[in-house]
Amino acid sequence: MSPCPFLLVHGAFRGGWAWSKVRPGLVAAGHDVFAPSLRGAGERVGEIDRVLTLDTWVDEVQALVEAEDLHDLVLVGHSQGGLVTTALAARVPDRIRILVHLDAAVPGPGERGVDLGPGGGDLPPRGAVVPPRLPAVDAEYDAATVAWMSSRMTPTPIGPSLDPVPGVPARVRQEYLFCRRTPSGYPSTMTRGRLDSRGVPYGILEAGHDAPITAPEVVLTALLGLLG
Repeated sequence: MSPCPFLLVHGAFRGGWAWSKVRPGLVAAGHDVFAPSLRGAGERVGEIDRVLTLDTWVDEVQALVEAEDLHDLVLVGHSQGGLVTTALAARVPDRIRILVHLDAAVPGPGERGVDLGPGGGDLPPRGAVVPPRLPAVDAEYDAATVAWMSSRMTPTPIGPSLDPVPGVPARVRQEYLFCRRTPSGYPSTMTRGRLDSRGVPYGILEAGHDAPITAPEVVLTALLGLLG
């Protein structure tokens, strides 16, 4: 298994910190790892009012890819991060080794993130933000994990979910991983249902939606397994 760079993109209400339990295993396996916080998220929450479009996020992640001259890239998008990674792969397909959708929201070409929701009702204004949905102690989250996450979670801007996501060229290898215990109604469950209707295969992780935090070894094994 030859070393390759990993670029990990977090989901809504989280930041680059959400990958902190996965990164060490990838590094130990010999891979370079990049896990940035998107503008307005994590330690960059002070910039949230500047995030009005999906391009805001895609532009900055593309800039990182080009500045670091990343090729043969394993690009992983978790949850809402799937909007960013899908759009990025459409821009730089020749730099991508594998595009991994990890329990991700993956709109069809030209669809928006909001199109994977329940639908109905008026859409919020582009400048609106959604407050973080803090986890509760249950079978997935112990008290220590809830405290750790709750101290770090931040609002997420609605603007990026209002923009259409381009289609990924057919030459890009795409892999889908879903978490078995993700609650119904999450955008990833709609993504999974669409794959079922088309007969597209995918992997199942024995974990909840926050697998990078609550089941990092499961995520690590799955990601490394994709490299063959």
